[in-house]
Amino acid sequence: MWQDLLGFYPQWYVPNFGSGYVVAAIASTHVLFSHISVGASFLLAYLLYKAYKGNHEEIYTYVKRYFLVLLLTSYIVGSLTGPGIWFSTTVSNPRGISALIHNFVWAWAAEWVWFVTEVALVYIIYYIFDKVDRRTLMHISWVFAIVSWGTLLLIVGILSFMMSPGSEKWFHTGNIMDSFYNPNYFPQVAVRTSFTVALAALMGLAIATRMRESKLRQELVREVSLIGIGGLLLAGMSMIWYLDTLPDRAKVTLDFAIPEAFKNTIFISIILIALVFAFFYALPKANRSLAFLALLMVVVLGLTIFPQERIREWLRKPYIAGDYLYVNQIVARDVPAKGVKSEIPFIDEHGFLKVHPFVPASVKTVTPENMLEAGRAMAMISCAHCHSLDPAGPRPLVQKLEQVSTRPDVIYQFIERRLSGDPHQGAAPYMPQIAGTDEEIRALAAYLADITKQYVESKRATEQAAR
Repeated sequence: MWQDLLGFYPQWYVPNFGSGYVVAAIASTHVLFSHISVGASFLLAYLLYKAYKGNHEEIYTYVKRYFLVLLLTSYIVGSLTGPGIWFSTTVSNPRGISALIHNFVWAWAAEWVWFVTEVALVYIIYYIFDKVDRRTLMHISWVFAIVSWGTLLLIVGILSFMMSPGSEKWFHTGNIMDSFYNPNYFPQVAVRTSFTVALAALMGLAIATRMRESKLRQELVREVSLIGIGGLLLAGMSMIWYLDTLPDRAKVTLDFAIPEAFKNTIFISIILIALVFAFFYALPKANRSLAFLALLMVVVLGLTIFPQERIREWLRKPYIAGDYLYVNQIVARDVPAKGVKSEIPFIDEHGFLKVHPFVPASVKTVTPENMLEAGRAMAMISCAHCHSLDPAGPRPLVQKLEQVSTRPDVIYQFIERRLSGDPHQGAAPYMPQIAGTDEEIRALAAYLADITKQYVESKRATEQAAR
């Protein structure tokens, strides 16, 4: 009956790639250019102040050129990828987005107002750059910097809530302030603000090295390089603070579940960026091609921001928002202030397949004839938000289960032991509690055993053919 259905949505599954990577690719591009814009707003305001006080006309030329580059990158690519995040996250986890909107609707509305103001100001500044007096231009640039930083201050409150509200208070008050100003908020603001300065300095360096040879150009290169190094140092110190405020489950995930390659990649890329700044500080006369500097930006995106965004997604697990909504969109605990109740007891009683409105009618009830088909449906709605059902893609289930067994009974015991929800039974803190009837979980185990067996046999045949 329709009364027994819960408010789930269709599953968006991207074979051999994963919906999470689609979101991460768009989000990482957006983070790169949006963070550059925040850091650049303060860098440019400072340089306009310096130009006004010292009457350095060449600095005005540099700043105007920087504003043009900012318009063509952050306020085109960055502005386009912002809606891209909305579209991709809405289809990949609609319940997660709904939960955030219902809790932060006014904060998000305020962020959009500040963002529209920011976009308007950057265009205004560029087009009136040579039409108003320098003092007025300097004052408008500081307004632009404050508004740009305001967008970051607002969005970080939502991002940090996705990690954890930090205390039980919000669950009982429902007050937006109790969720917005959580323990992770201020350290994340510090990390992101510092890193925006470093990114803005990197773009500023790219523009400065293309200026005509002059003493002022060398001063700009050295000053921007020094600002970049300072931003990286502050980001590193803030990161220690940030990690200390993570919830315990996230710390366990960071220590035992995050691949070392991701951590090492971020560390190496930060060192690389610092060395670039140090090189130009020591040799301010050095020239570099646009291709080199563009490649450096790609390195920052691919080796720093993308792994960092993926790690942040990992650390939120098993939740997608607020320590109550699982990544597979199941409400996992009560939120009395919002009138929200855990769906796990209801799902365990009635069955996940039966209460999910978009599961085919042919597998609503598990039978010997549809066991594998029902198991695949269970894997799709329970596991595919984080794991690939194909041998390729993110965290393939077959590669994880290859070391466990290809027998359904053994995999069933493994699922019950690892995902029972009881920490004393060895449950993984970064995995959602398995929800559904015993028949559904056995169907899931049968399906996982079947695809793992096919994978093992295919792998063995390939190895034998290669000999």
